[in-house]
Amino acid sequence: MHDENAWDFRVLGGVLERVRRAAYAYLVLDRRGFAVEGRFMVRSAIEHAVTAQWAYLTPDGIDRLQVKMVRARLDYAKQNRDHADREWARVIANIEAQFPTTKNGTRKPGTPKFSGKEGMLALMDTTGYLQRAYSVLSRVGHVSDQAVTDYFVTEPDGTIAVTSAPSEDFDLEVFHTIATCCALAAWIRARLEGDEQGIELASSQRLLYRLDTHLDPALRRFPDEEN
Repeated sequence: MHDENAWDFRVLGGVLERVRRAAYAYLVLDRRGFAVEGRFMVRSAIEHAVTAQWAYLTPDGIDRLQVKMVRARLDYAKQNRDHADREWARVIANIEAQFPTTKNGTRKPGTPKFSGKEGMLALMDTTGYLQRAYSVLSRVGHVSDQAVTDYFVTEPDGTIAVTSAPSEDFDLEVFHTIATCCALAAWIRARLEGDEQGIELASSQRLLYRLDTHLDPALRRFPDEEN
């Protein structure tokens, strides 16, 4: 690990590892006949991989992601605080001291929301591919009409029957999506570790591996790079 990348890795390391483990979990579930349930993992992988790309490839993105993480930690502490225990005041003060600040001492902003028109997914995904995948996979992860249609089928004679498992249509597309997430995460990790072979491997799979080259130079941390 290069010293100049230590802070980036400190913030992003766990985010990148979640992508790898989500991919492994999906493959395990797929082999055991639960590929559809594994789509929960793929949706999570999209969120983590794109967030890591945004944080690594936009100016001040790492610190802004750290703000989001510290804020979540602070909210959790405040929600669970026992006001009868004086130690909680020290814990909360310690968390508040972890927010990254500007040179004049003001707290830096957090990240934009992930999805939606102004979200980081829309900003980074110029092809629209990951946005469509995320939208489709969200129907599996939330209570939606798909919760009904997955488990009822119409027989040739018109009879409505209950099925024990949902259809595994579009499994190839789902696999392609999780592979893309792995490429996005692996490319960042290889950069942070100075692993030239890993960079080459992540960038040679004919998959998306970096999501910033279409952005205005002012929105890019590395504006002179094209690949």
